[in-house]
Amino acid sequence: MVELMPDLAGYSIIEGTNVQEYIAALAEGAALLSGNPEMVPLIAKVDGTISCYQDAGAVNLRIYSRQDFPLSAGAIAIADRNRLTDPAVLLRCAGAGMGLSADEPKLDPCGHSYTLAQDGNEFYFVYVGTTAEICQTFCANLKGCSGR
Repeated sequence: MVELMPDLAGYSIIEGTNVQEYIAALAEGAALLSGNPEMVPLIAKVDGTISCYQDAGAVNLRIYSRQDFPLSAGAIAIADRNRLTDPAVLLRCAGAGMGLSADEPKLDPCGHSYTLAQDGNEFYFVYVGTTAEICQTFCANLKGCSGR
């Protein structure tokens, strides 16, 4: 699945960390989280779910941040249907719900998902971001994306 991830010019790529740790590490991140406390439990749920599926080899996650405006950030997750639908993986990772909030007044949260059929398998793509610009950049650089 790693080969399906785009390399984006002008963006930092963060792998091996979770979304909450990345946002907290940004200079602007502490202000973002303190000004939007409702985001903290949501981000924790997303991180927990993604970590479980990553550990099972069912999901690959990459976080992107625009180098000249770090709060323009987002994540792309690609899921392998065969691993994702394995009953053992479902039992281990099910139950941690995901949701998106569009209440942030200064940023423009966005997201999209789609399925790519390739090599006798299906890959489920999901991306979310803090600005419409990063979601448009993700889609323009992801194989098979025709959404937002």
